[in-house]
Amino acid sequence: MPGTMKLLLVLLFLQVTPGESREVTGYIGENATLLSGADLNRTLSTINWSIYTNNTYIATLSKGTIQLEWFDRYKGRLSLNNSSGDLTIRNLTSNDAMQYNVGLTDTERHNSAHKIDLKVKQRLQKPTIDTASRHAAAGSCWWQLNCSSTDTVNDLFWHTETPSVTFISETHPKGGFAVIVAFLNSTENKAEFRCTSIRNRENSRESASSVVTLKCGDDESNPRMYYLVLFVLGFFLGVALTCLVIYRRGNRNTSCLEGNSYRSTALNHNTAEF
Repeated sequence: MPGTMKLLLVLLFLQVTPGESREVTGYIGENATLLSGADLNRTLSTINWSIYTNNTYIATLSKGTIQLEWFDRYKGRLSLNNSSGDLTIRNLTSNDAMQYNVGLTDTERHNSAHKIDLKVKQRLQKPTIDTASRHAAAGSCWWQLNCSSTDTVNDLFWHTETPSVTFISETHPKGGFAVIVAFLNSTENKAEFRCTSIRNRENSRESASSVVTLKCGDDESNPRMYYLVLFVLGFFLGVALTCLVIYRRGNRNTSCLEGNSYRSTALNHNTAEF
């Protein structure tokens, strides 16, 4: 190989700067930005974002034109910054978790390449609250509140800052479930209850809360509506049965009249013959 060709290959190799792999964490339904690692002091002329070992393009910049429609799964979800080379993926799904490759070329023909490992996780979901009330003396009531979480959590607890509420019992059973029985001694004021779930991660702590506001007598409208519906249905059912009975009796009376008329005609005919 001629010496000139060897020198060109060495220079080309020196111009390509391979970058180390970086890790980015995103969450389902949210956005994640993958940093290209480009030198901001340089002007990019070519950007190639790809996936898989065969370097399937998903976003590119070439001759001043950005192309984001390479891969169907990412259509409508990508944004490419032509200055920094950063790629943003919107509305993340679990299928987006993989290694992404980016190749950069600046106007001075300096090349660089980087790999980004995208981890996609599910955020801690808000716990679910179910309530049931029990009447007490006038002006007060009991409430049983059940809080549950579909996620694996480290803690699940209740909290309220309403002064008119007294906790009679509180439990923290395992399996993402917490129960309290509370006594409200006022029908005028509303009480706010907050259930919080906590999940510990390796280097962080994640929490999610759900809030419910209750008042003595809030559940009375449902039974009233229930009985009202039963009354209306019973009324119309009674009317329908009455009409049916009258209709059947009317048919029966008509049959009797027709039978009596037939017998009377026959009797008169026999009498005339006699």
